[in-house]
Amino acid sequence: MVSSQFDVAKECLRLSQAADRWKSIAPVDRAELAKKTAQSVGEEAEAWVRAAVAMKSVNPDGQVVCSNELRTMLRAEECATGPIATLRLLILTEQALRSIGKSGVTNVSVKPRVTHVQEQNSEASCSTSSSLLSVDVLPVRSLYDPTIFRGHQATVRCANSGSVETFMKLWEEECQRRPHSSGVAVVLGAGNVTGLVAADAVSQIFEYGRAVLLKIHPVQSSLATVFRAALKPLVDAGLLSVVVGDPEFVRDAIKSKEVTAMHLTGGEETFQNIIRSNESELGTKKITCELGNVTPWIVVPGEYPEKDLLYQADQVAASIANNSSFNCIATKVVLTSRHWKQRKQFLDRIEQRLASLPARPAWYPGAMDLHQKATGRSITGGCVRPRLLQNVQRDDQPHWFAQEWFIPIAVETVVDGESIEDFCACVSRFVHELPGTLAASVTRPDGMATHDASHVEFLIEHLRYGVVAVNAWSALAYAVANVPWGGFPGGTIENPQSGLGHVHNPLFLPVVHNSILRAPLRVWPPPPWFPWHRKGEQLAQGVAEMYAAIAAGKGGLWNRVGMLPNVFRS
Repeated sequence: MVSSQFDVAKECLRLSQAADRWKSIAPVDRAELAKKTAQSVGEEAEAWVRAAVAMKSVNPDGQVVCSNELRTMLRAEECATGPIATLRLLILTEQALRSIGKSGVTNVSVKPRVTHVQEQNSEASCSTSSSLLSVDVLPVRSLYDPTIFRGHQATVRCANSGSVETFMKLWEEECQRRPHSSGVAVVLGAGNVTGLVAADAVSQIFEYGRAVLLKIHPVQSSLATVFRAALKPLVDAGLLSVVVGDPEFVRDAIKSKEVTAMHLTGGEETFQNIIRSNESELGTKKITCELGNVTPWIVVPGEYPEKDLLYQADQVAASIANNSSFNCIATKVVLTSRHWKQRKQFLDRIEQRLASLPARPAWYPGAMDLHQKATGRSITGGCVRPRLLQNVQRDDQPHWFAQEWFIPIAVETVVDGESIEDFCACVSRFVHELPGTLAASVTRPDGMATHDASHVEFLIEHLRYGVVAVNAWSALAYAVANVPWGGFPGGTIENPQSGLGHVHNPLFLPVVHNSILRAPLRVWPPPPWFPWHRKGEQLAQGVAEMYAAIAAGKGGLWNRVGMLPNVFRS
């Protein structure tokens, strides 16, 4: 916890003065600070991974429970969601700021375009604008995305401001205005994923121009020293202060007149408690948050080649197992068709993959009690295995669909509809009754009839989620770092849904509607975050080293070449 000698008011004043200086710094100099910070993250990557793995290897009784097999899995996961995600965000931020310094706006490889979405029909339970401005942000060739994210494409869809020319003017204005918000942001860090803490701070500093008082979640208190070291250039610039605090500390910080914004990544209950406890002080401050989701994965029925089917099942299984499902976008509800002939094979594969994995410590606070409450069963030995419960109907067990359970269990439910058109209409109604609007995934077969494909595209285009991932886990949209991350527009302080505002918008895209990430049905090589990946740890480390080399101005080509033996052994 914060030392009794820590003066919150004095620290906020110091940060505010640094923010005032930061306001006058040119984009090219801001880019240089982002570059130096990326280099520092690269240097501290191994220490970061070690500390994160140690934190997640302890059961609720304080005992270290971590086999060599589990340690290898954890190292791959923690490298991917910690140093790799942060490195990528900082490199993209540097590139964007250099582009702004040269031309006044960030650079993308493909010019923004107007896209027309299908009109509303009477059977759909969702709606959207008739046209949007689409900006392709993935792949980024300078980061070797055609290799790292083979076949993946990401498009950010923004509200149509009238024409491409008008949108470009608005975008340029945003690039000039947004990074000069100034003041101090109190960032209340999440406890589940270590990379979220760094990303939230980086977003506030570079995307909004605020200094950051970063409060670490108590469960991550052992990583405070690592964060200070990894983000040392920001600390040295006076723009970042990393502390471990309690609710009293939060109240004192929010009271400060130098604090102009607050951002929280966590649960809605925590958010509402903070709002109620600090209502008068927060009235004049910018409030943003990211609050999670009962994350659906929709599987469109069809005839899938066996290898494609198994790969998609593997993705679903990995999205449940990753980080013991202590993720705001861990898959919670898998939706299949009652009439799909391959349903059993698909679900059996998921269960097979999950059963092959070792039990993990239930390290996140409250997980033991939540498991007992959700299942009626206690956890033996403080460790738990990921599971998929098949054919769970909402009328019979409504609690699985009513809240986001922070435990490694997902449910599968069948949806009626003999035709693709009927299935899409039914599944759209179903998911929009689930809490949250953060992200959703859709698996769809190739080679569909034109009529059927049009209904699937209508579903994808009209899902009211901040990110819709096609043939991929929606977490990849966070990992690529230039897809704006936040809930679907429409949240309010009283009903924030999955959150207010965005992080991960280094391109300064304005009036973001939502984003769509598309991937092939099957990708080779398999991603290192698959927990059964034989070379996941080595490949994750190789990607981190490649990004660190790029940050250091070395190109990263030889690092990519060096990964090839492990790619072929995977």
